[in-house]
Amino acid sequence: MMLEGSLKNIHAFIYLIKNQPDLFLIENRDEDLKQASANFGETEDDIAENILEWCEKYPSIENALSLTRQGLDSGEIQLTNRLPGITKLTAPPPPPPPKISRETLLNAIQESFPNKSK
Repeated sequence: MMLEGSLKNIHAFIYLIKNQPDLFLIENRDEDLKQASANFGETEDDIAENILEWCEKYPSIENALSLTRQGLDSGEIQLTNRLPGITKLTAPPPPPPPKISRETLLNAIQESFPNKSK
């Protein structure tokens, strides 16, 4: 699946959140991300730019994002749409419209880093 610039950044970032959450748990980065994501834009370009700006504060995440984007380009990393308990891989869904991308990102953050106060 070949993604274009902004969408690739968003998908790569969501991939990191879901597959490497430990990167975000150091020094309360997850809390910082939750706060920052409340102000993320609505369009794919705005969201991607917000992600890149946020990552500048955390070089290890910025580097991991770059490597993930490269993995998406090379096909080393495959985005899948798998349901729990299903072993057969299905094709990824078509790119979501911008509003869905923002919601998808916010949902991934919330699912990976639930409130610690509970």
